[in-house]
Amino acid sequence: MKKRTTSIHPTIVFVVLLLLVAPSAFFQGKNLPMFLFGAMITSVAMTFFWAKLVLRNIRIRRIIQAPATVDEPYSIRYEVRNTSKWFAGFSLWIEEQQTTSTTWQNHFRKSRSWIMEIGVGETVHGESAFWPTSRGEATFESIRVTTSFPFGMIRSSKVVRQITNVLVYPEIVSVRPSVLQAIVSAGSLGQRSNRQGRDGDDYYDLREFVSGDRLGDIAWKASARRGELVCIQRSRPSVSRVRVVLDLTTPTDQLKCEEDPRHAEEIAISLTASLLVEAMRQEQEVALSVLGFSLRIEGGFHTSQRRMSRMLASLSLIQLDAKREPIELRSLIDMKHSGIVVVRPDQSVPIRSLKDAWYFTSSQFEELQRLQQRSDTA
Repeated sequence: MKKRTTSIHPTIVFVVLLLLVAPSAFFQGKNLPMFLFGAMITSVAMTFFWAKLVLRNIRIRRIIQAPATVDEPYSIRYEVRNTSKWFAGFSLWIEEQQTTSTTWQNHFRKSRSWIMEIGVGETVHGESAFWPTSRGEATFESIRVTTSFPFGMIRSSKVVRQITNVLVYPEIVSVRPSVLQAIVSAGSLGQRSNRQGRDGDDYYDLREFVSGDRLGDIAWKASARRGELVCIQRSRPSVSRVRVVLDLTTPTDQLKCEEDPRHAEEIAISLTASLLVEAMRQEQEVALSVLGFSLRIEGGFHTSQRRMSRMLASLSLIQLDAKREPIELRSLIDMKHSGIVVVRPDQSVPIRSLKDAWYFTSSQFEELQRLQQRSDTA
C-alpha cells in the first residue's frame, strides 16, 4: 500500500496560528504577539488587494484550433494579456465554468491550465489538455481565472464570458486495409467500381486477370512469358469508389444485441467514421449515407479532406433520441457503381435493394481493427 503525503491548505495554517497568537496579543499585551498578529492581518489584506488589482487588468481569450475526436487528447489554448502598467500576475489558474447552458462537461473530462507568471504589458499563452469522452457538439461559455498569490490564503477570481462551440468527432480507429480492398475488388459491385471506362481500342497497361474479364482482353503472349494470365488495360483505371451506409432505421429499444443497445449504436457510428477515414487514406472516392435520419450530407463521391470533415461532422451531430425515419427508395437510387458497405448496430435482414453489399455490425468492431490497435486497446 503506497502512502501519499497531502499538503495542508495555507488558510488552515493561518487560522490555527491566528487562534494561537490572538489570545496572547489581546489578553497579555506583549509586543511580539501583537507584532505577529499585525503581520498576519497585513498579509491577508495584501493577498486580497493584490489579487483584485492583478485580475482587474487581466484579459483572456479562448483559442479553438480544430474539432476534437473521442479518446484523443484535445488542447484548448488561452491567450492571456496583462494590461496593467504596474502590477505583474503570478500563479494564475484558468478553468472552464460549468453552467446549465453549457454542454462541454458531457463530452470532456474537466481540466485546467496554470500560468506561473505574466509580466507588465505581456501576453502569454496557457493550454489545457481535455480528454473527449463522447461525440456531439460541446458548448463552452465562461472562462474563470483565479489566483491566491502571494500567500494562498484568499482566492480571487474573474469570469470572462466567451461562447464557443466545439465539435467532437466519433472515435476513429485504424481499420485493417484489407477490409476496404476486398470491398472494392471482390464481388459484382466492387468489380464495377474498378472497371469504369474500361472499353476502348488504345493500349494503356497490363494488369492481373480477375474473375469476369473477357477472353478478348487477355494478353496471351505476355501471359505465356509470365506464366500467369494478364489482361490488357485499354484505358486509365478509375479511382475506386466506396459508399459507407449507416443504417439506424431501427429504434434503440427494438435492437436485438447482447450489449447495451445505445452503446451498440455509438459503436456503429465509430465504425462508420473509421471506414471513411481508412478509405480516404487509401485514396479512394468515398461517400456517406445515413438511413433513419434527415441529415444534409452531400451524396457525391469525394476525396478531399474538407468533405471528409463534413461527413465526420454529420456523424457527430446525430441525435439518437430523435424519431427514426423509414428508408426512402430515392436514397438508394444513387448507390450503384461503387463498393457498398452497410454498418448496423445489430444483425438484421439485409436491405432488399442492397443484397450484394457488405454488412458489418457493432460486434465486429474489434475484429476489423488492426492488430496493433487491438493490442493497445486490450
